[in-house]
Amino acid sequence: MSTPASVTVAIPCRTDEPALGRTLDEAWGSATDAGLAPATLVCLNGQGGDTSSATAQLAAAAARTGRTLRTVDLDAGARAETTGDPRTIVVLRTRRPGKAIAWNWLRGALATDVVVFLDADVSLGPHALGRLLAALAAAPDAILASPKTTCAARPTFFERIMAAPYGIDFPNLSGQLYAARIAGLPPRMPDDLIEPERWLELAIGAARMVREPKALVVVRLPGSLRDFYRQRIRIEMGKVQLERDYPDLATRGNAQPRLRTALASLGIADVLRLGAYLALRESAHAIARRRYGRQTTADAWVQAGSTKEWTS
Repeated sequence: MSTPASVTVAIPCRTDEPALGRTLDEAWGSATDAGLAPATLVCLNGQGGDTSSATAQLAAAAARTGRTLRTVDLDAGARAETTGDPRTIVVLRTRRPGKAIAWNWLRGALATDVVVFLDADVSLGPHALGRLLAALAAAPDAILASPKTTCAARPTFFERIMAAPYGIDFPNLSGQLYAARIAGLPPRMPDDLIEPERWLELAIGAARMVREPKALVVVRLPGSLRDFYRQRIRIEMGKVQLERDYPDLATRGNAQPRLRTALASLGIADVLRLGAYLALRESAHAIARRRYGRQTTADAWVQAGSTKEWTS
């Protein structure tokens, strides 16, 4: 596998994130498997500061691995600069919530030529980082490299429904993990984006993205109807935002799978579950469209707790 000599793992993270430590361990382990010693850059956003769950996990991860922890208080006007040193975890801290805000701070602080953006609440498949970076290296005109997103479903009736869409291979940029050539990224994205990865994919264009389906990123599913709506309304609200506020980007994405082709790859039980899932998704979309029209978007950032649970 051909991989870059230096890379940064950049993680946007809420201060109340409970799974950051395990995600960091998996990312570092995956990088080691690929022969890499990545720089680590985390943007903590939200309230909590020194007493937050994520702060405690970062301190424990640094102590466990012998890394130095350096915190930059963005709200106090400190400069977000890094050197790409793999022995240091640089933590950019701001009370302003929002993934796009965190992305902009991370983007501005990068010191390597290649970055892997990674969510703080996911798991990685075997050799995920190495495979993803090799795919980017093999496509010199590409700016983005995306893995395949899959799920770790609990053995419940509800989560079997939630897992149904993961049987279809969608060609979109993963919102949970992707690699990028920094020189090709926009210098920043709009701070108010609800679905920043979809905006990024469309802004760069499908022709500049490569996918590596053997690289897997694994997500936890909503374990209840309440958490489904918490997560899905945000996603659907992001779609509405792009449709209404960025209509010029609509034609720049990959073509989506045709329904007949998608259904042909599923068994009868999965087709029925997919139908149930689509009905729920349509109801979430209707709610999202109404809320976005009223500009009531604050609830979009309420955390779906069951998507963060990796021990059950």
